[in-house]
Amino acid sequence: MGSQILLAMCVLGIYATFLTWSLVYEPLTTKVWPNSAEKFHVPCVVSLVQASVAAFMGYAYLQREKTGYRTKEFIKDNFKDLLLISFTQSTSSPLATYSLQYVDFLTYMLAKSCKLIPILAVHLLLYHTKITNDKKIVAIAVTFGVTLFNLGSAKRRSSTRDQNVSYINGFAPLLLSLLLDGFTNATQDTLLKRNRTSNKKPITGGHLMLGLNMCIVFWNFFYLLLIDPEQAIKAKNMVSNDPQIVYYLLTYAICGALGQICIFYTLQEYGSLVLVMVTVTRKMFSMILSILVYGHHVTRMQWLGITIVFGGITAEALLKRRGAGKLKAQ
Repeated sequence: MGSQILLAMCVLGIYATFLTWSLVYEPLTTKVWPNSAEKFHVPCVVSLVQASVAAFMGYAYLQREKTGYRTKEFIKDNFKDLLLISFTQSTSSPLATYSLQYVDFLTYMLAKSCKLIPILAVHLLLYHTKITNDKKIVAIAVTFGVTLFNLGSAKRRSSTRDQNVSYINGFAPLLLSLLLDGFTNATQDTLLKRNRTSNKKPITGGHLMLGLNMCIVFWNFFYLLLIDPEQAIKAKNMVSNDPQIVYYLLTYAICGALGQICIFYTLQEYGSLVLVMVTVTRKMFSMILSILVYGHHVTRMQWLGITIVFGGITAEALLKRRGAGKLKAQ
C-alpha cells in the first residue's frame, strides 16, 4: 500500500476517532443523568477505563510491530520516566474534569488546544531550552486569543464576588492541568531525544502507548483503592441507575485507544510536523462540531478568539515545517 494512502488512512482514523471521542466526552462529563440526578464526575474511573483499553490495544499494536525491544526490558530501562510521565498525565485529567464544574466545555477545549504555552514554559524553566522569538510571538497570540474568547463569553454576567470565586475555581485547576500537560510533553520529548542519542534499542510508539497506559492504570487504581474509594462507589451506583453511561464510557475509551494508535503510527512513519498539522485541524473541527451538535452560542468576539488561537497554532506548525525544510536543504 502506498505511503500517501497510508497517511490518508491515518488522518481519517485520527479525525474519526477523536471527533467521536470529543462528542461522547462532552455529554459523559457535563450531562445530568436522569435517574442519578447528577453529573458523571468520576475522572479517575474514566481514566482507569480508558487506560485499560488503551494498554490492551497498545500491547496488540506492539506485538504487530515485532520490535526487538521486549516490553519487560523497555519498562525496566525507563521505569522512572514512565512513572513520572504517567503520574502527571493521571493528575492532569482529574484537574481538567474538575474545572468543567465552573467553565463551559468550549473554554475547556480551547484551553486544552493551547499546549504550546505550557510546553514552552516547562522547556524554558525546567530544561533551560532556548526559546526562539517566533515561538514567543505565537505563544503571545494564543494567550491573547484565549483571553478574547473568555471576555466575549455569552455567559458573562455582572461581576460579583461569588462569580469571581467560581471563575477562579474553574481556571486554577485548568491552568494547573495545562502546566502538567506541558511537563508531560516536554519530558516525553526529552526521553525520546535521549533514546535517539544513546546506543539503546529504539523506543517506538507501541512501547510508549503500552508502558504509559499501564502506569496510568496503576496510579488510578492506587488512588481509587486507597485514597478515594467513594469515587468508585459513586461510579458503580450511577452506572446501576443509568446503564447507558457504560456505552458512552466504552465508546470514549475505545475511540481514545484507536486514536492513540493512529497518532503514534503517524508520528513514527511521517514525523511530528505532519502530526501537528493533523491534530491542530482536528481540534478546530472538534470545537466546531461541538457548537453545531450541542447548540453552543458563540459571540463574534469568541469566534475572533478561536480564529486567533488556531491561527497561532497553525503558524507554529508552518514555522516548524519551514525549519525542517532548511535543515534538509543543508
